[in-house]
This record gives sequence, C-alpha cells and structure tokens, in this order.
Amino acid sequence: MTVSAKMRNTNRNIWSRRLAFQAIYSWSINPCSIEDLLGLFSNDTNFGKSDSDYFNNIITGVINNIQHIDDSIQDKSDIDITKINIVELSIIRCYVFEIIYNKKFPYEVIISESIKLAKKFGGQDSYKFINAFLENYKKLEE
Repeated sequence: MTVSAKMRNTNRNIWSRRLAFQAIYSWSINPCSIEDLLGLFSNDTNFGKSDSDYFNNIITGVINNIQHIDDSIQDKSDIDITKINIVELSIIRCYVFEIIYNKKFPYEVIISESIKLAKKFGGQDSYKFINAFLENYKKLEE
C-alpha cells in the first residue's frame, strides 16, 4: 500500500491532537508558560510525526482561551467542571477549542479522535462519557 499525502497529513493531525491533549493535561496539572510547554513537547520522540503548527495552534488556543472554554463546558454540562476527571477534561478542552475557535475539521472527526484518546488514556469507561458529553455539547452549540 502506498501512503498518500492525504493519509500522511491525516496521521500528522492525529499526532498533533494526541500531543496537544497530553500537553494540555500536563499544563492542567502543572501550569507553566506556553513557551515552556511547547519546548517540552517539541522534544517528544513523536513530535516529528505531528504538524507542529497545528499542535502549537491547539496549545496556544486552549491556554489563551481557557476561561471561555471552561465557561462553555460548564454552561453545557450538568456536571460541575471541577468534578470532571482531568484526563477527560483535557480532552474536552481541546475539543471545545476546535469547535469554537479552530473549525478546521468537521466535528465528527474531532469527536472520533477524542473518543480514541479517551480509550487510550482515560479510565475504563471514560470514552462513553466523552462520547455522550461531546455529542450533547455539539447539539447545544447549534
């Protein structure tokens, strides 16, 4: 099978989202400057697989708009944001940034990637929570 440019770009986007989620998770636990965070993750062995501009866009966008993003999450949730597991919250924050500010990809792609992140990094059933939360969020956003 030959790897097309579209496939390569899609894979780079997936790695960008994955590393961005990890960076936002890290920042949520141990706040630091955007520059320090970008520097830390640019040394990750998988960083070369990502689109650095897209990665930087997500990180910078989430952190610079964190209050609006968290307010939006709280407004569209029956769960107090402080009760959401930090892994799940980090995934949700990246999703909300993509939906509100970036709008580069269809929400179905972002939901699918978010569920995959929850399966890989979250608890046993966190992907179910992520799926339900994000679907509901999108309905309320429309």
